[in-house]
Amino acid sequence: MTDLQSIIKPKRPSGSGWRRNSEWQCPPQLAAMGFPIEAWGHRENGLFVLSAVEVAREPGKPDLGPEYHLSVSANWQRCSSADALWVLGQFDLSDALEDNHVPSGRLRNFWRPVADQLSGFECHCVGHEPTIREDKGDFIWRGVTP
Repeated sequence: MTDLQSIIKPKRPSGSGWRRNSEWQCPPQLAAMGFPIEAWGHRENGLFVLSAVEVAREPGKPDLGPEYHLSVSANWQRCSSADALWVLGQFDLSDALEDNHVPSGRLRNFWRPVADQLSGFECHCVGHEPTIREDKGDFIWRGVTP
């Protein structure tokens, strides 16, 4: 882990009802990446959130530096857009953009660069990878172009 990543902490919820999930075990392949990650649960509405700071680098693409990443589910299934928007507000990431790449994924993934001036940056995949809509258009994921 670089010094930059160790000083930028994952976002934490500001509302009531949230509890840090100390029982969640980070999968070894994710832990090996070295990014800080925290698990949070909201028992009242069944929401589970992974909050992380990651650096996603692709050759030839803009380097955004570290990004906040929230993965959200409800009762271990995909949550609604309304639930996801509520969670984003709770984690002070209302301007994060959804970007999913898992077919029929159970998590909704949201990204926002840590640098405020880069907020709203849309991943290059949005214009280049096929868009697949599920749940009557409520969930969008992008497939990899062959």
